[in-house]
Amino acid sequence: MEKNFRPKSQEHLQAQVEAFGDKGVKEFSDEQKKLLQHSAELAKIDDIDNLPSDLSPELVELIESNRKSYIEFLRREKGKEIQFRKENIEHFKEKFEDTIKALKEKIEIDGAKEQYLGSGSNGDAYRIEVGGKEYAAKFSRLLTQANFEIKPLLRAEGIEHTAQLVAYSFEHKVVVMELLPGTDVTNFLPENAPEYSNEDIVQLIETVQELDRNGIVIDPKPSNFLYDKKEGFSVLDFHLKEAHKESLADSIISLRLALTTRKWPRLDYKANDYEEKLAEQNIEQKKIYLPMMVRFLTILRDKFPEILEDYKRAYAEREANPRIRQIPVIDRRYIQVDHPDLAPHLEKLEKMGF
Repeated sequence: MEKNFRPKSQEHLQAQVEAFGDKGVKEFSDEQKKLLQHSAELAKIDDIDNLPSDLSPELVELIESNRKSYIEFLRREKGKEIQFRKENIEHFKEKFEDTIKALKEKIEIDGAKEQYLGSGSNGDAYRIEVGGKEYAAKFSRLLTQANFEIKPLLRAEGIEHTAQLVAYSFEHKVVVMELLPGTDVTNFLPENAPEYSNEDIVQLIETVQELDRNGIVIDPKPSNFLYDKKEGFSVLDFHLKEAHKESLADSIISLRLALTTRKWPRLDYKANDYEEKLAEQNIEQKKIYLPMMVRFLTILRDKFPEILEDYKRAYAEREANPRIRQIPVIDRRYIQVDHPDLAPHLEKLEKMGF
């Protein structure tokens, strides 16, 4: 997509188009989507003053409307990012492209159910094996969102217990990551859920701290956490802090959701005993939640006191603002406070300031 004064590989040209699509146009725009999606095709054009006659009108318009800004972008863009993208393109083509093509065909035929790992708000993940090693391949529904999600993965490189980027392809709308060990914590039934150790909880807190030091904030949704008895917790999804206002203390406190989530049976709201069953289930949930909160907050108090104090201070400031409504981590409005299985834990939490 440029007037080529010296020979460059197609992978290098594609990397330049990707870099321009990432930084040279408005984020999440239709232009960005087209540039990323068609980066491989656009890379075949080595002279933008002589466009191929069979080029689609859509791509002709895309080139003409961005010709000047693209050339200016290349003049000021540092070579480091383009080199990274070039190496990624080469790596993906050499190691993963054939496997991804085969997987896409299988998904079309039978859904590749035996390889299916799960779905999120922006895509579906599948297990693949390449060179005797297993990986997670996430196919994105929104290409611009995939581009957005790659950035925190780059920041998280080398951080243990977190998703690690291996390769990506905008052409195939896929991001390949290391396959992390463990089970989605939302799949644990109440009767057979693992007993998380204090060491497990400390490791999870320290992982979130390390992400924060690298400018990354977690998405606290419980399905973004895996647990393995040997390896502990892993964090699947996170974002750049620049796009979020959540503090480290808020992120740490939000881990209570992952630590206490269980896969509860769905209740029939039409049943005559629905209200009774709902009340019973609520008690069972609190019998898990409250003891864990005692342990969790005790760990914070003893090992991470500055985090706990930061949270309490910020909570008090928000509470003093009449325009802000917040829910306490121990919301006694919806707890049977005199229940014999709950009252002792509530008493301990009250002494801790909760």
